[in-house]
Amino acid sequence: MIFEEFVRMIEEGTFPFEGRVADSSAAPRIGDGVLTLDGAGRVTYVSPNANSALHRVGIQANPIGMRLAELGFHDGPVRQAFERREPIVEEFEQGADVTLLCRCVPIVGISADGTDGATEVSGGMLLVRDVTELRKRDRLLLSKDATIREIHHRVKNNLQTISSLLRLQARRLTNAEAKAAVSESVRRIRTIALVHESLSREPGEDIAFIEIVRPLLRLAEEGLQSPDRPVRFTVKGDGGRIPANTATPLSVVLTELLQNAIDHGFPEGSGGGEVVVLLSPHQGRLNVRVVDNGRGVDPGFDLDSVTGLGLSIVRTLVTTELNGTIEIRPASPADLDAVSLGDGSTRQHGTVIELCVPTDD
Repeated sequence: MIFEEFVRMIEEGTFPFEGRVADSSAAPRIGDGVLTLDGAGRVTYVSPNANSALHRVGIQANPIGMRLAELGFHDGPVRQAFERREPIVEEFEQGADVTLLCRCVPIVGISADGTDGATEVSGGMLLVRDVTELRKRDRLLLSKDATIREIHHRVKNNLQTISSLLRLQARRLTNAEAKAAVSESVRRIRTIALVHESLSREPGEDIAFIEIVRPLLRLAEEGLQSPDRPVRFTVKGDGGRIPANTATPLSVVLTELLQNAIDHGFPEGSGGGEVVVLLSPHQGRLNVRVVDNGRGVDPGFDLDSVTGLGLSIVRTLVTTELNGTIEIRPASPADLDAVSLGDGSTRQHGTVIELCVPTDD
C-alpha cells in the first residue's frame, strides 16, 4: 500500500519533493520501524519493530486508530510534515531514558477541488529508530575527549612548574657547566609542555604539527641566540597532522637539532645567520629538513660516532621511539638555494639535517 502511494505521487509529480528537504543521510529506514497515518494523523498501521520502539518508551496500548499525542508520543515531526508538505527529520527524548530519531514523510496528492498545482495531505509515513545507545556512546566519547584534554592541560601545568623550579635552582648554581646542563633540561621540559598545551586545545589523538613547530621556533629564538650572533628561524611547509605519541619525541628531536645548529653552526662572535625548517608530509611519512647557513659540519661527519648528549638523544629517539631515519651532512649551494639561503656563490657553508619519520599509527 505504501509503495502504491509513492508510485501515485511520482505519477502526479508530487514526489520527489521540491526544494531543500531535511538531511536524510542518518535518518531511519523502513527496517527500523514504520507507522502509517491517515490524513487526520491517526495511526493506521504499526510494523513489529515500530511496536517494539513504542513498548520501550512505555506505550503498551494498541495505537491503531489513535493520534500520537493521545498515546503520549511526541508528534512534532508529524505536525510539521503535514503543515509544510515535506519530509521532516527530528531527534528527541521520549521519556527519561530513550532517544528516538524520527522521519515523517507526508503522503500528498493533487487537490480534489481542481485548483491548479494545489496539493493536500492524505496521510503520512513515520519511520522510527531507537538511537539511545548511539547517543550514550557519543556522550561517552565527548566526555572521554574532554577528560583527555584536561589531563594534557594538567600535565602541561605540572611541567611548567618543574621548569620554573629548575630555573630557580639554576640561579643558585655557580658552576657554568652545571648551569648549562640545567638550562638544557629546562628547554627540553618546556618543549614537552608545548606539545601537551597544543593537545589540550585540540580534540582527538592527533595534532597539527605546525602548531607545535611555530612556538618551538619562538622558544629557540628566545633561549638559544645572543646579541652577538642573531639567528633568524623560519618554517616552511605544513607537517600535516601527526599522532600524539609521535609529536612529543619529534618535538624534542627538533629542539635538539635547533640547539645543535646554533651551538655548532653559529659560535659566539660569528655574526649569526638563518635556520630554515622545511616540513613536507608524504604518504604516511613526515620529512623534516633543517638547513642553516652556518659554518657547516665536516664532510666526514658520522652521527653514529658522536658522544654529545644532544645528538645522542636525537639518535636514540629517531631510531627507537620514532622508527625513522636521520642524516646530517654539509649543505651544498643547491640546498641553500632551495630554501632561499644561497647568495649565488659557490663558496658557501651550512648544514643540512634530513629527518624522515612515519606518522601512521
